[in-house]
Amino acid sequence: MFKNHLKIAFRFFKKNKLFTGINILGLAIGITAFILLIRYVSYEKSYDKFLLDIDNLYRVTLTSNLGDKGFVTSATNHPAVGPAMERDFPEVENFTRIVDKSLPFSSTIILSYTNKHGDIIKSDANDDQIHFADNSILELFDIDLIHGDSLNALEEPNSIILMSGIAQRFFGKEDPLGKIIKINGNFELKVTGVFDERPQNTHLPLGMVISYTTFSKDNRFSNSWVWPEFYNYVKLRPGTDPKLVESKFPAFVQKYLNDIMNEHGFEAKFGLQPVKDIHLKSKIDKEISANTNEGTLYFLLIVASFIIAIALINFINLSTAKSMERAKEVGIKKVAGASRKSLIRQFLYESLIINFFAMVLAFLFINLLTPSFNSLVGLPVLGITMWGKWKIWIAMISIFIGGGILAGLYPAFVLSNFVPIEVLRGKFHQSTKGTSLRKSLVVAQFAISIALIAGTFIVYSQFSFMQNQDLGFDADHNLVLNSPIYSDTTMQGKLKTFKAELIQNPKINGVTISNEIPGKRVTWNNMIRKGHEEKEQGVASALISIDDDFFETYKIDLLAGRDFVEEDARLYMSETQMTVRVIINNTAAKVLGYPDPQMAINEKIIYTLGSERQAEVIGVVEDYHQQSLENEYSPMLFLYFPYSTGSYITVNILGGNTINETVMDVETTYKDFFPNDLFKHFFVDDYFNKQYQANVKFGTICLLFSILAIFIAALGLFGLGSHMAMQKTKEISVRKVMGATVGQALAIIPKKLLSLVLISGAIALPVIYIITKKWLENYAFKIQINIWMLLVPLLIVMVVAALSIISQSLRTALINPAESLRDE
Repeated sequence: MFKNHLKIAFRFFKKNKLFTGINILGLAIGITAFILLIRYVSYEKSYDKFLLDIDNLYRVTLTSNLGDKGFVTSATNHPAVGPAMERDFPEVENFTRIVDKSLPFSSTIILSYTNKHGDIIKSDANDDQIHFADNSILELFDIDLIHGDSLNALEEPNSIILMSGIAQRFFGKEDPLGKIIKINGNFELKVTGVFDERPQNTHLPLGMVISYTTFSKDNRFSNSWVWPEFYNYVKLRPGTDPKLVESKFPAFVQKYLNDIMNEHGFEAKFGLQPVKDIHLKSKIDKEISANTNEGTLYFLLIVASFIIAIALINFINLSTAKSMERAKEVGIKKVAGASRKSLIRQFLYESLIINFFAMVLAFLFINLLTPSFNSLVGLPVLGITMWGKWKIWIAMISIFIGGGILAGLYPAFVLSNFVPIEVLRGKFHQSTKGTSLRKSLVVAQFAISIALIAGTFIVYSQFSFMQNQDLGFDADHNLVLNSPIYSDTTMQGKLKTFKAELIQNPKINGVTISNEIPGKRVTWNNMIRKGHEEKEQGVASALISIDDDFFETYKIDLLAGRDFVEEDARLYMSETQMTVRVIINNTAAKVLGYPDPQMAINEKIIYTLGSERQAEVIGVVEDYHQQSLENEYSPMLFLYFPYSTGSYITVNILGGNTINETVMDVETTYKDFFPNDLFKHFFVDDYFNKQYQANVKFGTICLLFSILAIFIAALGLFGLGSHMAMQKTKEISVRKVMGATVGQALAIIPKKLLSLVLISGAIALPVIYIITKKWLENYAFKIQINIWMLLVPLLIVMVVAALSIISQSLRTALINPAESLRDE
């Protein structure tokens, strides 16, 4: 019996090649898109899940009230928090403190190793994820050493453990233990361990870890309660309720921070953040690495569900439409003695066979797309190992069985139930039951497609707006170099001469030295206030060190007052001069109470950088975007320190065809002045736009899969249009005999289907408007949704729908009525 069913099924497929091909291809593409998206979402949700004690691991956050910003939560805390919690809280089993390399070192780090032959191997280590940490990091974050002793690898000062790939870079096949690596030519570290490459799905990427004791000999790094730049992680004892620990925090904060809060006029709160939630749910300041928005993943899950829904709707719709042609077949079979059970099996077998071939094709598509998709998302999401995950197979099997049954359900259970004499008389063809179902499915299908396109259109418009908005500074052709790290007493003079040498180049417009550049989170942040105000009236501000060419080089407009001159820098080094000169941005002027920039000039303010100091405002500059347009303008205070404090050298060069030549000129000059340093450079616009990489990736994924959704829908519409054209052949022939023109006959089929697209738009567009309007609230600078953003997607879908059915409609409209009516 089974063999007979297969034979009949394949005979049907051979006879109906177009129907079969459309179903298999549409389903295969839908399954491929679905698996790709859910695999990506699954990967993003797997962050840090490989840690054995992930359920007991927490990060201690700090929430402080920062003037006009209200309470702001930070991922970092004070270095004394971990040890104090271990002493005071019996629920805390262990702790570790982690701090980024940028705190003790400059922005540039060069590692060097002198091998046994006397050769010096240098490496730019800025991208190597270097951190300082307590030895307990090895236990809390499951770092297994392949060389060295985990019990004490990071106990001694000046110890370092390396990832195996980095060790290979320096030592080759030599035993790495005991080798000496230097940071910036003078800071020696002994290699005490090597660990294997860690999974990329972690919020804490580690390339090298330096022992915390290296600089904790200074009590500021162990017992400080006024330096909130350290990541504190605690491991709670199994079975501990984190809310119980959090309930003790108010008293804990009062015990250690009460005097400091009273002195500086702020309030602090601590919290426990589960490590397993950091990558998806954390939206706080000073994250150790970039996180993913959980809402984005839910949106992609919706997209994945929509795509597979469209593919299945196509399958079901075409199957139900095709079943109308098979009504007589069913009637004849029943007359010939076929049972209802046998007919049900036949239709379900056919449906499952189509699903099976679609699954095989999808499997091939996924494996072929693996490199491209991994490159698109920038993560090793797909690979041969994914086929060993049971969730993937559950998804595949569910689609196979669910899709097969759903698509075969209608013809199997409805047609098989008809009385043969009624079916043979054609009564089924006059029923509105099948027509209503198909119309509902088409409306659902195109509502989903319109929603996807409209949503993607609005998302892309917002991202495009952010990337093309005026940033308030000149981002074009600004070449950034890392300041030299091999410093001596002549460095300040060298930097000054280096600037002067570069300016002599006619292809260079300006040069400036600063400790921050646009696109980077500002490292120094503290409170500023008017000179006569109390501490609690202060507002949070970024503090940026620049020279007297910064605003001119970046083309930042001066609204009031004057720019820095070299004399202003000397005031910072003076032991007798108490008032220094500063420049603030327009937002800082406003929050300080100066609505007109001119009102702030010559006013006295207090800022804190280590200690409080009085400053005179000599200038107010226009606001510019230090970070992405997701953020509001922030108050900024600019200081003019001597040259040697700068981390970056920005060189504004001419555009055109000479850019590469100019970069080579700058490199030559740099190496002449600083031969021991590595020349590393990048352009500000590229650096700034890195902030949007996650957004661009998200928008690209949405766009690609929206196109796939439309393609699948168009594929189904092509098949459905072909069926309708065949069904309407006699009606169109009669109309032509009665005098209808070819144009009027041509409009019959598109008119019916396009009216369904309009209904779909009426359903989808209000929903997507509400959703995207809510999504845009996450951005400080955003677009306004206009009517064209909603109408264009509707028009796109209508054009795609029209093109999908026009060929069948035209062929039917041109048919000779005599041929189709001769049997009537």
